[in-house]
Amino acid sequence: MADEKEVTLANTHVPDKLYGYGLQVRQMLYELLNCGIDSVVSVEKFDDVGVENGDEKTAIQTKSALSDRNPVSDRAVDLWKTLYNWLIALKENELPLNSALFTLVINTNKSGNIVTWINQVRDEKEAEEVYEKIKGEFTGEDGKYTEQSDAINNYVITFLSEENKKYALYIIEKFKLVVMDEGHTKKIYDEFRAKSYLPPDIQQLVFDRMLGWIDKTTALQIENGQVMQIAKTRFNNELTLTQKLVNQNKCLVELAPNPTNNEIELQQNEYKTYLRQLQIIDLDYDDQLIAINDYLKASANRTIWAVNGDINEDVLRQYYEDLQKRWKTKKNIIEMDKAGWEDSMRGRYLYNICQDEDVNNSIIMTPRSFKNGCYHELADQQQIGWHPDYKQKLKEDEKNV
Repeated sequence: MADEKEVTLANTHVPDKLYGYGLQVRQMLYELLNCGIDSVVSVEKFDDVGVENGDEKTAIQTKSALSDRNPVSDRAVDLWKTLYNWLIALKENELPLNSALFTLVINTNKSGNIVTWINQVRDEKEAEEVYEKIKGEFTGEDGKYTEQSDAINNYVITFLSEENKKYALYIIEKFKLVVMDEGHTKKIYDEFRAKSYLPPDIQQLVFDRMLGWIDKTTALQIENGQVMQIAKTRFNNELTLTQKLVNQNKCLVELAPNPTNNEIELQQNEYKTYLRQLQIIDLDYDDQLIAINDYLKASANRTIWAVNGDINEDVLRQYYEDLQKRWKTKKNIIEMDKAGWEDSMRGRYLYNICQDEDVNNSIIMTPRSFKNGCYHELADQQQIGWHPDYKQKLKEDEKNV
């Protein structure tokens, strides 16, 4: 079906098409709000939007009609192309014949006889009756097929051919039409308000941010050659976190246990870079043990908070950037104010004032041990250092190992 999605400016109503791209993102939000907890919602994986839950797949076509055209009229290209694509997907086992569902979403209050007949089908018997009614629309009094326009002729012939009848009947039985007659965005927003249970004063802001997050997430996935899809559990975590960040600064509670003696010894034996940085400035052994404790607890807390939906990659990135800026400012001040001090003493001074500071930025408030552990993480990556010439000292230290 991928080759059917090519877009050219020569034959496409551009505003409709651009609106249609955004419609997929909004529909993805709608499906994430309504799918089961184990579901995954995708874009352009096996249809415009798709929902997978175990063996069941729901293929969702989204049709934009900002202009006067009717995408579901009896001889509309949009309608017949959709039916054709679904049939081919079934025939080629891209969609499971016994557990696939089909939804056509349009953003305008328009209809047609054929789509209405199909939408009213509830069982196999009714599917057979509607199939015959559709065939009657495309045959003459002699019972022979009546040629249609080139735009739909192949689609109609394929759908109504005897060899494909079982696929056509299955689609007719499992079909659902969704009409967003009040405007697609408004319907999605109303659904969001009903399903997210947010305070009224932050509903619009969280809605906008979640749409932006879905758009950004899927864009990054396609740039990295990945399938554009989001799991329901990931969506729920992001929604929870976004609500917390919008509503108030999040005060995170330390949840990680204290490291074991074996974990501490392992850090020492691995000769971690953040520990080498502390040894270069002649930090006391007891303070090095405290540093190991903070480093390990910070790592564990990051994992726990991420699983709980309390933080995400963007929050951590901004937090680390804040720490780096604070470190650089203090380093510059010390270079001017303590220029006469011996280098290792200046390093210990910088280290201690960074460790002693409470960091509560505009995003999250954290325990001091977490902040200190994050400083050690940055030191381990050599993005910051305590000795004025820490990078050169680390190179010299490596030669002596």
